[in-house]
Amino acid sequence: MKKIATITFHAAYNYGSNLQAYALQEHAKKICNNNCMYEIINLRNEKQKELNAIYRKRKGIKPLIKNIITLFYNRKIEVKCNRFENFITENLNITREYSNLEELKKANFDYDYYISGSDQLWNLNAYDFDWANYLEFVNNGKKISYAASFGPKQLFWSEDEKKRIANDLKKYDCISVREQASFDHVKALTGIEPEINVDPTMLLTKEEWEKLIPKEKILEMEYILFYTLNPDKNMIKIVKKVSKILNLPIVITKFNNEYDTFRSFKKLYDTGPIEFLNLVKNAKLIMSSSFHGTIFSILFHKPFFAIRGNKDFRIQTLLKKMKLENRSIDENDVEEKCLNAYKIDFKEAEKLLEEERKKSDKYLKEALDIE
Repeated sequence: MKKIATITFHAAYNYGSNLQAYALQEHAKKICNNNCMYEIINLRNEKQKELNAIYRKRKGIKPLIKNIITLFYNRKIEVKCNRFENFITENLNITREYSNLEELKKANFDYDYYISGSDQLWNLNAYDFDWANYLEFVNNGKKISYAASFGPKQLFWSEDEKKRIANDLKKYDCISVREQASFDHVKALTGIEPEINVDPTMLLTKEEWEKLIPKEKILEMEYILFYTLNPDKNMIKIVKKVSKILNLPIVITKFNNEYDTFRSFKKLYDTGPIEFLNLVKNAKLIMSSSFHGTIFSILFHKPFFAIRGNKDFRIQTLLKKMKLENRSIDENDVEEKCLNAYKIDFKEAEKLLEEERKKSDKYLKEALDIE
């Protein structure tokens, strides 16, 4: 029986991170015909725990203001945290917890295959980044990456960082990335041309995701689901304009900052991963600057707009691959885009997605030596 271990951002209280970890786990088990032991290495470093905390420990006026505002939503945010933890313990096959790279080096794992899973786990600028994501703790076994990403922005590394990344990547047996920009980084650093594969969330079909979702809707009304990791004034302006034109209320799930806290949005801050899927499935329209927000819109065949999607490497690659470039929206074309807000045909996207799934299947089967 094959023993497979994955390292990824499985425990971040972030819908995309959490759900992509689940998707890769389920797909890997499926292509192995459940004849494998699959575990997610439960690395939860201090910085990630800080990000997951309800109150901020960082000093400064902004963290202080956010902590004060958090008091008003404390109970809902606590429910959300519990829902994430429940999803992790009930739906993910995790090892015991590890805190850092040094602990992993001492663990003496004996898996046959180690996968750097998807998400921005190779992004050195991610607050909870860890060099363990480059599998530096692995001494024996096959090193693989699947749809790994360096993130959405142009990166600036020191010479030492470049050398360390290149040295780590050259030790991989198979490399797969998630978008063209990450392909370019790997090639520039190592000379290796990696595969470009779809995000793990896209490996599962709509029907497979729906198995997680209760039949009862969270909201009976029609609404715009607005999901973003870091809202700004321009983004809020675009969303409010669309809301006014289409006469739909705005629902948000992530507690962010003053840009949405003081708005008349419907705030569902107790939303966990499964509740998020429920809101996506039943939304009238989805607006997101999030990569995974865009993915789930496509998977569930929901009318959507990717806010400034043509300026994000990851979303740009995704929309181009799915022939949905016209679903990117910015402040200059809101009225024009709203004329066809609900006119979207997913037939071609679904056909293209199926081709991408086959390509990704082929890569994973070869990497995991599955005949």
